Amino acid sequence: MQANKRNLGVTTVAAPEREDRYLAEKATVMNTRKNHADMSAAEKRVFVSAVLALKNKVDSVLSPGRMKRYDDFVQVHKNAMMGPDMFMPMPHGGPLFFPWHRVLIRQFELALQAAVGDANLVLPYWDWELSGKSNPFTNDFLGGDGDAAQGHRVVSGPFAYVNKKFKIRVWDGISGDAGLLREFGTDPTAYLPTPTQVASSLTKMPYSPGPNSWEKTCEGGLHNPVHRWIGGNMADATSPNDPIFFLHHCYIDLLWENWRKQHPTSDAYLPASGAPGYDLASPLAFSKKAKPVPWRGSWKVQDTLDTTSLGYVYA
Repeated sequence: MQANKRNLGVTTVAAPEREDRYLAEKATVMNTRKNHADMSAAEKRVFVSAVLALKNKVDSVLSPGRMKRYDDFVQVHKNAMMGPDMFMPMPHGGPLFFPWHRVLIRQFELALQAAVGDANLVLPYWDWELSGKSNPFTNDFLGGDGDAAQGHRVVSGPFAYVNKKFKIRVWDGISGDAGLLREFGTDPTAYLPTPTQVASSLTKMPYSPGPNSWEKTCEGGLHNPVHRWIGGNMADATSPNDPIFFLHHCYIDLLWENWRKQHPTSDAYLPASGAPGYDLASPLAFSKKAKPVPWRGSWKVQDTLDTTSLGYVYA
C-alpha cells in the first residue's frame, strides 16, 4: 500500500502504517476524556475535522479503494452482529459488550488523532441530555435531526448530505441511502435515560449474568433505547455510520468505570474463568478468521479492565 495516492481527486493516506507511526510517537500521552458540553469551540472544530479526515482522506484497511478508514469501524460493528463476515463470539447481549466496545472506540479515538496529527484530541461523551450546552445536535457540532421530507436525511451541520463530505458506504443490506439518517423520538419504545435511571442502574450487581445484572441492565435499559431514539442509521447494525455512536458509547464506557468504582469489592468483569471465549483470558475478536484485521494488536478481556493501560482516563 502506497503512503499517498489520489482517489477521485481526494488525497488519501494509507492506514495502518500512518497509525502505527503516530502511535509510536505519542506512546507516553495519557488522554483525558470529558463531556462534549465542556469542549471549547476550537476543540469541537478539531474533532469534526478529524472525523471528516477519517471519512475522506484516510484509506480503508478492510476494503481499500472502496471505503475509507471511518467506514472500517462501521464494517467491524456490522460484522459483530450480522452478514457473511460475522465473527464470534458475539459482543452484544452478553458480558463481552463492555470490553469489546472499549477497544473499538479507543481504536477510533487513536485513528482520529492519527488522521490530524493531534495527540490531545479526545473522544468526548454525551450523557443523553439535550438542554443547553448538553445538546450535541447543533450546527457547529454533530448536526440535527433528519428531515422526513428528504427521507430523514440530516440537513444541518457538518455531516449533512448536502455538504457531500460524509457519504455512507456501509449498510445492513447490500446498498442504502448515501446520506446520514436520523429520526429523533419516533420509535415508541425508545427514550433517553434520565440521571435517576442511570443512578438506579449503577446499583445493579453482579456484573453478569442475570436479568438484573449490571451488564443486562445497562445494555438493555440504557444503551439500546438511545440507539432507537436517534433512529435512522443508529437503529441499524451499521450504527457507527452516525458519529453520535462514538459519543454514546464513550458514555457507556464511563458508566462501566463508574460502576466499577461504586462496587470496589465486586468483580469488574464476569465470568472470571471457565468460559472460553467469554472469560478474562479470552481474546477479543474484531474480524472473522482469514479476513483482514482492522488494526494491529490484540487484546484479551483482562487487558481492558484498566483504562490507563489503554492510554486514557476520564475527567
